[in-house]
Amino acid sequence: MTEDQMRELFREMREEPVPADSLARVRLGVDQRLRKRSWWKLAVPLIAAGCILAAFLLLRPARTLIQVQAPSLPEIAHVEPPTDVPIPAAPRPKRVRAKHAGAVPVSIRIETPDPDVVILLVN
Repeated sequence: MTEDQMRELFREMREEPVPADSLARVRLGVDQRLRKRSWWKLAVPLIAAGCILAAFLLLRPARTLIQVQAPSLPEIAHVEPPTDVPIPAAPRPKRVRAKHAGAVPVSIRIETPDPDVVILLVN
């Protein structure tokens, strides 16, 4: 059979009505398959939730029942306070600002091709 002959056969079959008993058999088979798998719809999420709960309970840190005594603190040696000899404070240098005796303020004017835009740099 060639492809063209198969296409013609399928066209003829498409035009013929489907017998009612065949349609009923197919629907009954689909319904039975769906009923078989319906319990899985509930079982799978319950099993997944159980696995997550079991992992949580098994992986949590174990509680220790042994009481641990706190270590004793070391004794602090008695230290004599320093003598009351005054310590002079170090003199701080004064900040001196440099004076520009002959400094002239500088300003730069930049003109752009646009007459409304002028850039001024002022010292």
